[in-house]
Amino acid sequence: MSRQIKVSVVIIILIIIGILIFSNWGKPESELEKTNVDEIKIQNFNSILGTTWINNKTDPSSAEISFDIEGLKDTKGFFKDFDITFRVSKKNPKKAKLKVSINVNSIDTDNDIRDKELMGSDFFNTEKYPTIDFYSKEIINLDTFFTTNGSLNMMGKKHPLSFDFNYSGVAINKMGTNVAIFEGKMEIDRIKFGMKPITSVGDEVQIKFYCELIKN
Repeated sequence: MSRQIKVSVVIIILIIIGILIFSNWGKPESELEKTNVDEIKIQNFNSILGTTWINNKTDPSSAEISFDIEGLKDTKGFFKDFDITFRVSKKNPKKAKLKVSINVNSIDTDNDIRDKELMGSDFFNTEKYPTIDFYSKEIINLDTFFTTNGSLNMMGKKHPLSFDFNYSGVAINKMGTNVAIFEGKMEIDRIKFGMKPITSVGDEVQIKFYCELIKN
């Protein structure tokens, strides 16, 4: 192989590497269509005591769970398939129960190659651990927001997890249905749950959620 051909091959390889590292690798877009909170009918949490609310799986624009992993190339995406159940005790808001189950195979970063990588053994390992599950133990009202304390089961490991969320109230959505609106975020140490340390990838995974739940 001549020197000129070798140089050309090296240049092509460098261009390909540059594209992989510095390209956008897809930009997943939110499908949310948030209900106007100015039209909230009920804001008092006590007014929904004794009720159960779930996410409307027939309307993907009504709820969203996103994730963000910092690193050499920030990875942002969504879980497209999940179940949320929020059951409120009849007598005590602290005894409300929140259950969330995420189908990790529904990862969408708008790039098939990256999605498969995230579902592989270096990250979520969905072949062995297809779901992420959260169960609350208590929900505490702290003036303008709520805190839930519970446990997160991810990749075969269970650890305590606490996070804050806001309850906007009950409003009428675009379909004329009453929806209870919740929004919050949490941070998870992926190494703690068994993911491998990778120099170019941050350990913290930030998860954000917004949901307009319908009465079950």
